[in-house]
Amino acid sequence: MPETMLATLSNIRTVEEMIVAFRDEEHCRRLLEGMVWPDGRICAACGYKRSIAIAGRDTGKRRARPGLYQCSNGDCRFQFTVTTHTPLHSTKLPLRVWLKAMWLMLQSDKGLSSVRLAEILGVSQPTAWRMGHALRLMVAREHMLDGTVEIDHFHLGGSPRKRPDDPPPGRGRKGQANTEKAPVMAMVQRPTGVTPGAPAGDARPRS
Repeated sequence: MPETMLATLSNIRTVEEMIVAFRDEEHCRRLLEGMVWPDGRICAACGYKRSIAIAGRDTGKRRARPGLYQCSNGDCRFQFTVTTHTPLHSTKLPLRVWLKAMWLMLQSDKGLSSVRLAEILGVSQPTAWRMGHALRLMVAREHMLDGTVEIDHFHLGGSPRKRPDDPPPGRGRKGQANTEKAPVMAMVQRPTGVTPGAPAGDARPRS
């Protein structure tokens, strides 16, 4: 998710402004295109910066989707939309639901549970959970770590429970691992500033 997209959603301060901003599907599509492609459309397959809009047909045949474009690169000619090759690819949910979810998650400093998100959006809890996962994936993908990145691993959790039937713990390869702790790998971007009060680098945990 580009910085322009986060900035645009952050500028919507109230529920009333959110309702106006996401009032219909066509407006949401154009709003999303402007945020994802601030400098013009880019082909999702080859990165070519020229494309044409595919017009719909009123001849009774299947109409092209609104917002469907075709790459003008003669070697590509790939057809794409603003959600192609993103976590929103092939979504069946309206874009206004996705944009509302993005805005709600940005407004929540302590996070938003899938149960609460489902209640607000009027979707099922599993759907809300998948939406939250997809949106966090979009943010992480657009904010890749760079510069000097340090990687380390550790085990997270309490001491394992002792069971009377368990064999005694051994050492090295001869013994059997006796732990219920979850292995975690952490990647931390080294900050550019070392003065007190300088912002810390981004981090990415994986379990």
